[in-house]
Amino acid sequence: MTLEPRWTPHHYEVLGRLMSALFDTGAPGILEGAKNFRFWETANGGFSLTWERGPHAMEVVGELLELAADAERTRVFRPGDVVSVHNGEADPSSCTTVHIQNVRILIRPIDTIGHEAAVAEAIASLAT
Repeated sequence: MTLEPRWTPHHYEVLGRLMSALFDTGAPGILEGAKNFRFWETANGGFSLTWERGPHAMEVVGELLELAADAERTRVFRPGDVVSVHNGEADPSSCTTVHIQNVRILIRPIDTIGHEAAVAEAIASLAT
């Protein structure tokens, strides 16, 4: 697989599609309850994402793969747009990589609690 070079229109289009998938496709969204979300470009032409609390890395990857397979839920991805890559990490829930339309996305959450617990925590904080 040849990865997309940095600073191309496609490179930034993928970032926009990813942000839409993470924040705009469902109630609650994939990153509901996550704190301190950040992203940056990497030297190898992709993006790195990090957040605290919130869902585990593999929950996010699973949701991205499901979105890509379900045209009823989103139009930002099509089947085959999202490919999960095994990093060889001892704990794949802590760090993983996906390729979205040939752009590498490194997912590196910190101190996660899982999607369900993060949503419950976010809802509880609204009640107080």
